[in-house]
Amino acid sequence: MLAQVRLATRGTHDALDALLPVGLRDLHDYRRYLGALLPLAEWLAHGDRPDWPRAKTDWDDGQRLDCLRADCAALDIDTTPASAPSPPSWPHWLGGCYVIEGSALGARLLSRHAAGLAEEHAEVRGARRFLGHITSDPPRWGRFVRLLDALPEGDAGAATSGARDGFAIVHSRLAPGGTPA
Repeated sequence: MLAQVRLATRGTHDALDALLPVGLRDLHDYRRYLGALLPLAEWLAHGDRPDWPRAKTDWDDGQRLDCLRADCAALDIDTTPASAPSPPSWPHWLGGCYVIEGSALGARLLSRHAAGLAEEHAEVRGARRFLGHITSDPPRWGRFVRLLDALPEGDAGAATSGARDGFAIVHSRLAPGGTPA
């Protein structure tokens, strides 16, 4: 399933990566990055339904959103919740998770950039909880891939749709002219 979702969203993923081509160059980039991931984290945190598999409850990361909100508050980033419809199914939600879980892979580099920014900007020193949290469990990606790959083949479309929705949420905030962070 991972290969299918990755292939189907490659162009969207590349377009998103192009919005921060060299990572976090300055405080503005860092604020845009955090502000763009916040609505995705909220969408995932509030998108659960009681009829979904127990694996959803086991997978949900409540600390991620708390860390992100705290960092946004420290950098005076608008934390008004975004309005996005709840994911309609477990596979769709898991596809959205593909975006935020994948972002943790790149966050290792961005964490180093944020450390450099903290030397120049005192406010960044207290706003690195999110990056610290999402990089603290390197095996998480492998566990996520196993969960995604366990979906039945018939759920590939829903998982891909969820990933596209996740990328769109982030892109709408990260792109120039997007919703300001």
